This record gives sequence, C-alpha cells and structure tokens, in this order.
Amino acid sequence: MVSQKISAFSIRRLNPFNGVLQVFSTENARALSSNGVVWEIQVLSDTPQGLWANMPFNGKEFYTFGRWTIDSGLQQVPVNPLFNVRDMIASAEQLITALSQVIDDLPFPMADIYELWLLDEQSLAPVALLTSCRKAVEMSRCDSTKWIAAERGDFSFISARLVEREQPNDDGYNPRVHASILEALIRHRGGQHHRRAWFKHSPDGTLSPYHESAPVLVPWTFPELPVTEDWEDEEARRLVADYIAWRAPQLLQLHGLGPVTRERLERIAVTQAEAVERLWRLYPEIHNKDLLNSARVEAKIRSSNRK
Repeated sequence: MVSQKISAFSIRRLNPFNGVLQVFSTENARALSSNGVVWEIQVLSDTPQGLWANMPFNGKEFYTFGRWTIDSGLQQVPVNPLFNVRDMIASAEQLITALSQVIDDLPFPMADIYELWLLDEQSLAPVALLTSCRKAVEMSRCDSTKWIAAERGDFSFISARLVEREQPNDDGYNPRVHASILEALIRHRGGQHHRRAWFKHSPDGTLSPYHESAPVLVPWTFPELPVTEDWEDEEARRLVADYIAWRAPQLLQLHGLGPVTRERLERIAVTQAEAVERLWRLYPEIHNKDLLNSARVEAKIRSSNRK
C-alpha cells in the first residue's frame, strides 16, 4: 500500500466557544471529533455531475460518509449513487486504520496559531478571542467582529448573578437574555468600531502582532482563557465568572493553561459531571485525577439510572 500523507491537529471552536475540535486527515479523507470518541468520517470525492451528462464537473469536496467509534466501528450514512462508492469505502477504511493507531495520543497539537482578539477601545487590552485559523491566508475568511456567548438556539447559559437580581433568562421576547447581556458587556469594551487585531502564537506560547497596525502587547496581558477576567465593575466580573463556570468542561480542553487556572477550572467543571465524562479524553492535562474520576463515576451512575 502506498503511504499517505497524514495530518493530526486540533483547532478551537470559537464564537461561540465550544471546546476544541480534533482533526485527523489523510490525502482523501478526514475525521472530526469534539470528544475523542465519536468521529465524523468525511471523504473527498468528485462532485456528482447530476443525471445529465452535459452538466459541468465541479471538482472535489468533502462529504460526510459516516460516524465511527472504536467500539462500534463505522456506521455509514446513505450515499448518493452518483458517487464512486467503492473508492469512498477504500478511503474511509484507510483513514480509520490510521486513526486507530493514534487514538491513544489525544488530544492532538493545537494548530490554529493565528488569533483575532477584540481589544479594549481605550487601553487596547485583549478582551475576547473572536476567531482563529491555521494559516495566514485564511484570515480574510475568518474575520469576525462581534463576540458571541452561545448559539442563537442555545438557551442554557444561566447566570447565577443575574438570577440573584431576579433577571429572567426568557423575557417573552428573547429566550437567551443572560447570554445577550454578557455579549453586550463584552462588545462594549471594543467600542463602536469593534477594535480588534490579529496575533500569532509563537512556539514558546507568546503572542506577537501579525500586522504592523496591531498594538505590541506584553505576553502577560493576554488572558489564559478566551475572555478576560479583568473587570473594574464587580457585576461585570461576576457575570463573566458565571460564563466561565458554564463553559468550564470545554475550557479544560485548551492547551497552555497554567496549573492554577487548570486546577480552578477542574473544581468548577465537576459540577457538570456528564460534560466532564464526555470530554475528559481531550484534556491535555489533568491536575486532580481523583476529583475528575469521581465526577466521571457520578456521570456513569446518572446515565445508568436513566436506562
């Protein structure tokens, strides 16, 4: 068998932040996973030209071929008969064989080294990570102006502080009021023109301006997390803390967290035991293994009780 070029890396799922996506690819297929267990298998194939012979050829694209887990194998989805199914099966099998050999190496190294940060309009301090990409040529496709806390259809962010203030999350018009308040808070820091700039991650973990117009910031001014915890207003600080607590299981997937931050997030994350059980395989480090193992046991008990 001819050896294939293999690539394994991870990229952050941003705006809204929702953890880290693992990507494993060969020349003709790729596998994507947000938890390290269930992998979406996509195969590169010629675009079907349709039923009419005179329809133009549109090149190659990735198409979802199935879902794969190491325990259940490949669950193939229905495939358009216009595809070359035999070649797609061969590409998927080669991909899965290669992926099976590195499944214990998760998580894969972070590859999205270019970061677009929302900056404070006055101080130029980084406020929130808007998006990221692997290559500089991808920047134009990744330009984002507004920070988003949660998807429009996700109403699960409930701020403990806003609940204390008797602020409902659904006011009859907006079913995600708490997320909207947080978004307005973050965006306000960037000002009317949404001040932002691209930075590049260096091998030593520091960030440097990519464009000449970007401000030169010392490394420690960048927050460890995708949103700053540096707020003068106590109400703002508590609202952001509630957001971080809500996303703690996903934040633990980030590379480069310091031990103090990781330990703090672990203590918060275990209150969402089932999320920890789903995502722990993608944690680059675990500070308190006993604590997380207890949460995983709790999650398994809950799951068993529902059956």
